[in-house]
Amino acid sequence: MPAHRRAPLIVCLVGLLLGIPGLALGDDLLRERLETLRADPRASVAGTRLASAPLLDDLYRERDYEYAWKGRSRVDALLALADETRADGLRPEDFHSQAIRELLGSRAAGDLTGAARVDAELVLSDALLRLIHHLRHGKVDPQALDRRGHQADGPFSTDLVRDLGRALDARDLGAEVHALTPKAPFYARLKQGLTQYRALAAAGGWPQVPPGGKIEPGKRDARVPAVRERLGVTGEHGGAEPADPRLYDRELEKAVRRFQERHHLGVDGVIGPATLTAMNVTAEERVGQIRVNLERMRWVHHDLPDDYLLVDIPGQEAQLLRGGEAVWSSRVIVGRADRQTPIFRDQVEYLEFNPTWTVPPTILKKDILPAARNDPQAVRAKGLTVIDRNGRVVDPAQVDWDVSAGSFPYTLRQPPGDRNALGQVKFMFPNRFSVYLHDTPDRRLFSRTQRLLSSGCVRVDRPMELAELLLAQPERWNQESFERLIRTGKTRTVHLTQPMPIILSYWTADVGPDGEVRFRPDIYDRDAQVLTALDGMGPFRLVYIDPRPQPEPEPEAQPPAAPGTDVLSEMVRAGHPLAPRLPASAPQQSL
Repeated sequence: MPAHRRAPLIVCLVGLLLGIPGLALGDDLLRERLETLRADPRASVAGTRLASAPLLDDLYRERDYEYAWKGRSRVDALLALADETRADGLRPEDFHSQAIRELLGSRAAGDLTGAARVDAELVLSDALLRLIHHLRHGKVDPQALDRRGHQADGPFSTDLVRDLGRALDARDLGAEVHALTPKAPFYARLKQGLTQYRALAAAGGWPQVPPGGKIEPGKRDARVPAVRERLGVTGEHGGAEPADPRLYDRELEKAVRRFQERHHLGVDGVIGPATLTAMNVTAEERVGQIRVNLERMRWVHHDLPDDYLLVDIPGQEAQLLRGGEAVWSSRVIVGRADRQTPIFRDQVEYLEFNPTWTVPPTILKKDILPAARNDPQAVRAKGLTVIDRNGRVVDPAQVDWDVSAGSFPYTLRQPPGDRNALGQVKFMFPNRFSVYLHDTPDRRLFSRTQRLLSSGCVRVDRPMELAELLLAQPERWNQESFERLIRTGKTRTVHLTQPMPIILSYWTADVGPDGEVRFRPDIYDRDAQVLTALDGMGPFRLVYIDPRPQPEPEPEAQPPAAPGTDVLSEMVRAGHPLAPRLPASAPQQSL
């Protein structure tokens, strides 16, 4: 057929196809619904709250408002993915599983028409958006729980839209979602631990050990059979029943020591109050603890570099990982419960040898000033120098110590030396919390099991080994060159050729090199808050960053604040979609 006759025919065929329901490239009803929903901060469809109508509108605008959910197989794949999230410690119902089944039954979304078709399309896409976001970045916003911490910024809205579009266009939805949500090895190992402990809970868990005094090796106690049975369930004890079941024998002592080591307790074989309490935590509670820590790992596992420095705050340990494998580890001292080490990500940029120490506001207020009011010479006894605003050294006896820390007109500084609180080296990653890693002259403290002793900074047991590994120039920077530098007594700053990412984490459960789940005391009492948020059915706010300039919200669009409450704070507390991330309070340096 001649070309001049084919053209009108093609135009007619395209027109006919565009007029057939379900074959149109764009749908006006879908466009109109999204334009309406975009302006609604609490947008819902068919009784289902949307995570982000603006993101869905961005997605479909890029697709010219073409429907994405047509066949049934993709719906089944989404429902299967939602069910799989239980293995990650998430809840399938968070991904609209019930709503999807009620909307569609056994039908495909393409079988519906009109408003029902639009409802199904948006609920399905919102479910997939939530699922990708939760698996990649976590369900719970860590900054909503604790504004002092900062694991990582949320994803960019453009990245979420891109990932959602890739999944919708993929031939195999399940494979694409799995590819979009890579897991670090520590996450995969703990996920296996969740399966293990769920099986233990389903089987009835373990028996409770009755309360009472401590049980020592070699002694007899009526509770010993219960201890033996308890440890047999979790694999620490696998020996035969002894002739005297009430005797705390050597085999059971080995099992108790293994239990204590796995639970970050003093390893002495004595079943005291702390060990007894840990034994009586139920299997269901351990499942919840593992779920909490899988969520915490989701906050950091995406975009994780091959090499990084990890500080495990509850475990009071630091590790340097290269290629995902630990090449160095050390005991550390972390912040007390009333001066907690913050949780965040950053980069170590430089080291400072023979550092001086300037007393930060918190320590000045809570430690130095009260001691100096009783005895001004206590300042000199600590090796501190008083310096006025003109840089002159002042005799402590001439200082008015009764003023408040906020109006104190002096700086207290400790010069380099054997008594310096920072020891011989500190590791700097400038941050709004003014915390860092450093050496300490008081090395005996590292022998303690519980080392919650600092004012927020992290003290390192083997700092010179870490310094050599971070500088990564052994011919120039090694233990001998460090010793020569220290002997000079002069402060020296040395920059890393490549900044090293650092993660200050709060994990109360992980998996050790032996493949066993390890639990740690919740030293800052944070687990319950995360678990409540993880299981919450209340308003949900998808956390992301929109790089585009955002219009100022109209005053009437903001929810009313309670009397005496800051409006922005109330918006954040209520999970309002327009709520900005509020800046943290002014940072305080700590040690």
